Amino acid sequence: MHPVYDWKVRSASVSCRSGRRRVAARASAAAVLLTSAASAAEPAAAPPDSRGAAPQGPYETKATRAPAERTLFTRDLEIAPPPPSHVVYFQYGVAFTTEQVIAPGPICDNVGVPCILGAGGGIVVRAGYRSIGPFYIGGAYELTKQDPNKLYRIALLQQARGEGRYYFDTARVTQPYLSAGLGVAGYGNEWKIDTWGPSGSVGAGLEYQLTRRTVVGIALNYRVLYFGRFVDTARSDRDPGLAQLFGIDLVLEQRDAAFRQGDAPR
Repeated sequence: MHPVYDWKVRSASVSCRSGRRRVAARASAAAVLLTSAASAAEPAAAPPDSRGAAPQGPYETKATRAPAERTLFTRDLEIAPPPPSHVVYFQYGVAFTTEQVIAPGPICDNVGVPCILGAGGGIVVRAGYRSIGPFYIGGAYELTKQDPNKLYRIALLQQARGEGRYYFDTARVTQPYLSAGLGVAGYGNEWKIDTWGPSGSVGAGLEYQLTRRTVVGIALNYRVLYFGRFVDTARSDRDPGLAQLFGIDLVLEQRDAAFRQGDAPR
């Protein structure tokens, strides 16, 4: 073969192989660029929720999970019971009350004269201790003006009693309770006591905590009062016996910390 021709053939072959290498290198570079672009365009998967729930979708981010997490936290806080209290409270307040007469008893058995004991209303003053547990123990003084059918100018029913309550724990600001009381009751014209005797009551109520220290509520009470024999202002003889009354209290009370468990009372 001619030397010049052989050199041309070899040069063409080398050029062809070099061209193929350049094409392959460019193709590889293009593939790498496409792969990088696709990876950058695809959103990162959200990490698993701290509560173990799977991500909701490829577009979920920390900002979109925040409201859901706050909702779960609020729900858990609402259903969680409050921490145990180690404080004994001094609880006191007033109530507006009504005394409806269910049965006046023997003091109104004489049909020839009007009944001297009718319905009325007034106020109650209370004070006591609310324990660490579900109990309240205290005392109350109640003063109500009753309807005497014009036999008294101002018919006053006065009651002094010790009271107890048992609260049912609801882990809420509203708490129902049962109550009971024992004491004495007196009845007469103005501040004079014409008849008196022991009294007892049972009831139920509902208490709502307005603030950390202030509570309001409503209570229903059934009372039994014993009145001794007496003579009224019309000179009518009134027989002794039991009178039955039904009371409704609208309560407003305050709580002050008295002492903590293990500390000496103030």
